[in-house]
Amino acid sequence: MGGNFNSNSQAKTTNTSASPVNVLLCPLCGEANGCSYAAGRPHSECWCNDAEFPEGVFDRIPAEQRRKSCICQRCLEFYTEQAEHKQEPHS
Repeated sequence: MGGNFNSNSQAKTTNTSASPVNVLLCPLCGEANGCSYAAGRPHSECWCNDAEFPEGVFDRIPAEQRRKSCICQRCLEFYTEQAEHKQEPHS
């Protein structure tokens, strides 16, 4: 299981102390996250089922938005690329 969607909520938005969170949008970039579960389809159809989420990726999400909507595949790929680049030895 990949994304960080809160399975207790199937509504399109979740209220927070600041403003509503649209569960169909990535909390990092604000674009569509492609979450099948949030869109009302089975979680088994979601792109995140085959994705690997590196340690620390969810730390980039503001605390008040964590576990309310999934990050998108593009942000995951960007973070993964950055994490891999940091681990490469410098010549």
